[in-house]
Amino acid sequence: MNVLGIWGWSADSSGPTHESGACLVSKNRLLAAVTEERLSRKKNDGAFPFRAIDEVLRITQLQSQDIDMVSMAGLPPVARSKKMLQAQWRLYNDTGMVLPKRLRYALLTAKQFHRTVPQSLAHIPRTEWAHHYCHAAAAFYTSPFDQATIVTLDGIGDSSVCGSINVGQGESIRRLHEFNGYYSPGLLYSYVTKAFGFRPARHEGKITGLAAYGDPNACYAEFKSLLRYDTARHEFFSEDIPRLFGPGSEELWSIPVIDGLLSRFEHKDIAAALQHLIEEEVLKMVTDALQITGIPDIALAGGVFSNVKLNQRIREHPGVRSVYVHPGMGDDGLMVGAAYLGMRQLAETRQQPFEREFLKTVYLGPQFTNAEIQAAADRQGIEIAFSDHIEEDIAEHLAAGKIVARFAGRMEYGPRALGNRTILADPRDRQINDWLNQRLKRTEFMPFAPSILEEDCSRYFKGWNKDHVAARFMTMTYDVFPEVQETCRAVVHVDGTARPQVVRAEDNPGYHKVLSAYKRRTGLPILVNTSFNIHEEPIVCTPDDAIRSYLSGCVDILALENGIIGK
Repeated sequence: MNVLGIWGWSADSSGPTHESGACLVSKNRLLAAVTEERLSRKKNDGAFPFRAIDEVLRITQLQSQDIDMVSMAGLPPVARSKKMLQAQWRLYNDTGMVLPKRLRYALLTAKQFHRTVPQSLAHIPRTEWAHHYCHAAAAFYTSPFDQATIVTLDGIGDSSVCGSINVGQGESIRRLHEFNGYYSPGLLYSYVTKAFGFRPARHEGKITGLAAYGDPNACYAEFKSLLRYDTARHEFFSEDIPRLFGPGSEELWSIPVIDGLLSRFEHKDIAAALQHLIEEEVLKMVTDALQITGIPDIALAGGVFSNVKLNQRIREHPGVRSVYVHPGMGDDGLMVGAAYLGMRQLAETRQQPFEREFLKTVYLGPQFTNAEIQAAADRQGIEIAFSDHIEEDIAEHLAAGKIVARFAGRMEYGPRALGNRTILADPRDRQINDWLNQRLKRTEFMPFAPSILEEDCSRYFKGWNKDHVAARFMTMTYDVFPEVQETCRAVVHVDGTARPQVVRAEDNPGYHKVLSAYKRRTGLPILVNTSFNIHEEPIVCTPDDAIRSYLSGCVDILALENGIIGK
């Protein structure tokens, strides 16, 4: 059984999406997953994923006639319109607020009677799933849990819902509560991102990093009125966030309370208050969810859970036993959830078993041969030298203080570079955050993240243990023991936390060898790991992308599989 999962509105329209992509699930296993941005080279590309569809078929060596089902994330137009009207009715009952432009949008959505797929897929049975049902499926069906409390939370999905509480048991996912998108915590975070001059739905991580520098109490009293979680109703509530939908244009967004704070407080204090509010109210929701389900293992998905500090607070919550954050926690995960839902439906129809398994690897994109790499170097007029001991060579350059980009194996799925499309550097130089960001043309407040050998994690990170699978995908922060902070200052934030990628030999043998070789030379089992891209570009995908980035001056050495470019 082969199911093609798609996130993208319609083949004949770009639609209201971002992070579109495609994946392939075969016999209940995720074999390939690629977002359109990596191929189009347009950050957060939301165009229908023609390229990604072709790429996952190429990777899996399948033809369109081998596909048994096309499974699409997002409700079809009429159902989506109905959901939008229901959300607006709930808003009106709560607040008396009417949003004429949103009503018009809902009615216009209903007129789009169907979504289309490429002609080559038109003959294949197709199904469509609600946005947050896809998030929940991605979280649970790829988790290590037999049963779990499933929580989803993002900006807004299907233009109506911002999150949900679910229970997952065996093959089933049961929706318990869903949250009105007009009260979305994610949209509040996006508004502050925009108010600070950054791009919403892209730069929220900068606000998370900036928050650690500020005083959350400086303006929290005023901030607290913006959002609350109502345990009795199992719902977020705000009288201010719905007003963002009034203008009909992101450029006209306004929340007067925040606009007033901007002239009276430093950005870092506003960011700190926002982060504190989100943590406080989301933790109330998580507590509520755990009480409803009685299941202490929690699976998370949705863009709000790209907030790694929030994820740490959830992990430390006394009612939580274990946390799994789906590696593609944003809308890039929707295609995966849709594919698994389609596979479950197909299995039921054919009376075959649906046996999900923990997603042990995110190396699900394309890979390239040395011959293809040599051809790319020739096209750029660049000399490349191939080595029989490439991991030792990389470690030698790193120990000498060089900045090395590693391009090897299959490209990662999700927003994090996890060793295969990665820039590596010495973790001891605190100033690297300034000068390397300058070379990469980035404006960041977070420190770089570390990759670390699993066997050394317990010496560096408080509370870490081998069951913390989420740490393998760099999805949450940990407190760093004070006695080792000096040895890895480049990856420790001002609040004493770091966001590690825990590297095991069975997950990525080559990358584990690099870290081991570096440890033999320096005594350190840890390296700076940041995504291999320059500012406002997606992570590199092909050898040509990597060489172009190298030529921009962002790194000293480029390691392409077994080849080395640079002095």
